[in-house]
Amino acid sequence: MSGFKYLSKPKPLLICGGMRGMRTTILAGLFFALGAVAASAAPIAPEDLFKLTLLSNAVISPDGNHVLVQASKMNGPKNTYDRSIELVDVASGKLTHNVTKHLGDGDYAWMPDGKSFVFVRTVEKAKPQLYRYTLEGGAIVRLTNIKDGVSGPVVSHAGDRIALTITENDPPHDAYIDFTKAGFTPKEGQRKTDIHLIDQLFFEANGQGYTYQQHQHIWTVNADGSHPMQLTSGKYSEGFDAWSPDDRTILFDSLRYESVDGGPSDVYTMASTGGAMQKVASPLPANNGFFFNGDGTRVYFLSGDVRDAAELPSLVAARLDGSDRQTLVARDTVSWGDTLLADMKEGGGLCGAPLPGAQSMELNVDGPAYANLRRLDLTNGTFANVTPAKGEAWSCTLTHDGSRVAYLYSDFTHPADVYVAATNSGTPRQLTHVNDAYLASVTLSQPQEFSVKDPSGFTVQAWFMPATAGAGPKHPTILDIHGGPETQFGDTFFHEFQMYASQGYNVVFSDPAGSTGHGYAFEEALESNYGDAMFQDVQAVMDAAVRRPDVDPTRLAVSGGSYGGYATMWVIAHTDRYKAAIAERGVSFLQSENLSADFAGKNGLGGGTYTWGPAWDPASSDYAKFSPLTYVANVHTPVLLLHSDNDTRAPIDQTLQEYTALKVLGRTVEYVAVPNENHDLSRVGSPIHRVERLHIMLDWLKKYL
Repeated sequence: MSGFKYLSKPKPLLICGGMRGMRTTILAGLFFALGAVAASAAPIAPEDLFKLTLLSNAVISPDGNHVLVQASKMNGPKNTYDRSIELVDVASGKLTHNVTKHLGDGDYAWMPDGKSFVFVRTVEKAKPQLYRYTLEGGAIVRLTNIKDGVSGPVVSHAGDRIALTITENDPPHDAYIDFTKAGFTPKEGQRKTDIHLIDQLFFEANGQGYTYQQHQHIWTVNADGSHPMQLTSGKYSEGFDAWSPDDRTILFDSLRYESVDGGPSDVYTMASTGGAMQKVASPLPANNGFFFNGDGTRVYFLSGDVRDAAELPSLVAARLDGSDRQTLVARDTVSWGDTLLADMKEGGGLCGAPLPGAQSMELNVDGPAYANLRRLDLTNGTFANVTPAKGEAWSCTLTHDGSRVAYLYSDFTHPADVYVAATNSGTPRQLTHVNDAYLASVTLSQPQEFSVKDPSGFTVQAWFMPATAGAGPKHPTILDIHGGPETQFGDTFFHEFQMYASQGYNVVFSDPAGSTGHGYAFEEALESNYGDAMFQDVQAVMDAAVRRPDVDPTRLAVSGGSYGGYATMWVIAHTDRYKAAIAERGVSFLQSENLSADFAGKNGLGGGTYTWGPAWDPASSDYAKFSPLTYVANVHTPVLLLHSDNDTRAPIDQTLQEYTALKVLGRTVEYVAVPNENHDLSRVGSPIHRVERLHIMLDWLKKYL
């Protein structure tokens, strides 16, 4: 996440190798020259977000002939996003836009013959229901009429049944008032209370509001929508993982007890016709299912603990009751999934599936500043690259015979497009080119990689994105620090950075201590040194950057969001090097953050009580030592503080505390409050607010640089 991470283990399921080629430590004067994609074009503006098409959820048909993908574009007049299902022909690359002829359709799955697919549609204010689209003729048939609506269809191997996720909501309580004694007849909206009585932790989620009254359960329906059957029920939720090869058993995750830790989960199996749940016993508390083996007698799942925020879960296999447990990939060795951070989305998560026979599987795995597809040999735990170790690969699906994989891919100068590749070898082939016309109209900056050594001896990977506009040989330069902290910057498209370069700013970004993709030791190095480990790394990065001839060392800025906002506050409290700062959705006081955020619990940030002690006892904890607010009197840099009102990942008091302290101290500070948005404003906020945010930040930089 770009936000302070909702600490749930194993990490990749909450969000779905080798070294990266030859890496060179580049010193002053040895940076590569800028290679612009377009020779003369218009500057990139905040409003260019309206010109981009963003893709998600690439699903290849079982026969390999087609790929479904969801396209999203900003709609200015409606101030929302137009989302549609696109159909891509694999042989020709031809794209059929909005194939179901209805905006908002999504959540799709192919039927086994590849001749039709099911999808979820919401009509007006009704609950979402399941439909089927047939390729030949384009007929659409509604399949379900389930009261609470449906999501997440997963078709059985035989194609005769479909698993669905149904979310039930507790009915509102009667108003806590005796209207007879009050002396009036209530209106319809007054009969039920809007007050929440809460008796559990983790009762809300950023962008979703209160979630404690929601209970997610698994149903099945026949392929024609008939015979809906509820398999799970009760106050605990379940998440569907997989059908067994013979479709007689299902695999799912559930946490069926109250926990003070964020992240625990268990793996269960159940007969697909209903019945008793069987827990896959595990000695560790955080378990997330993957799939069954070839004959359905064993399950594969990720397994880890919740005490260590940097931990990388192991991959294990066991019988359905958890016995005969075998560790295939050890803990703290593989960073599962894709955690690359940009403003087009927030990490691609973990994708993957077993190949026929379940002796191997294909999945995406983080490397240093990239995520690629790899084949994992399940007999010995070894990996082999399927796609090159570069860029960002995510949202991968396989054909029925396992010969071909479709996925989304992005790099520094290209937003995501659909690609296909042979699963055994061969060069990936690009199918779509949804943003080519836009890319040809602008000048893009190609980031130049360099690296530095930090005081602990770690190599810190970094990039310099040269300005593509502006007068004079030297340019103002922005250091941007990523959120998480357990995410990473890397080889993927970042509109905001390209905009800065196009407006005359150099941009420097890096993966300091705590970043994913660079090994467990590097990620863990932040946990007991939450501010300084990052600070030492980004300072070393900037020490190298300012030696460039095109950097004006008197005009430097620092910025970041979430943990990057925290980091920005920390940096300007420990150096006056920067002439301007922008801290978004940041955290200033870790004690209150760890008791009020949506992830607030025993483990919290940095392992919480396990590592830093109880947040309510400053005398025996490290929260104050690691909080930027503790050092706020040292801040002299003009700082813009931006926060969304509905942010529960980093509650708004975190910015208000920093803002109030700086105002009392008489420092230069401005507070930008964004209404009706949450922690993810920069990626999925309303279109107008996203563009306004960029203009406000550009104005601040122009004023002080």
